[in-house]
Amino acid sequence: MKKYPIRLRGIDEATAFIKATTKYEYDMDLCKGEVIIDAKSILGVLSICSDDDLELSIYNNDHKDILESLSDFLINKKTA
Repeated sequence: MKKYPIRLRGIDEATAFIKATTKYEYDMDLCKGEVIIDAKSILGVLSICSDDDLELSIYNNDHKDILESLSDFLINKKTA
């Protein structure tokens, strides 16, 4: 598992984020404080989406392909 800090600003970015994550079969979670939701859940993502930083957990060691898709949302493009 790898973790990456991301930021989603508004509904448009949240929707684009969901479209990107659903293209991949491996599991991903978004964390905001103590709240953990499925990163592919539109309702879950919209419920925690704000200008606050979120943490994306990807449960697959071979996931460099998704990092390119999510580059607009990554706060620090270096791996954690």
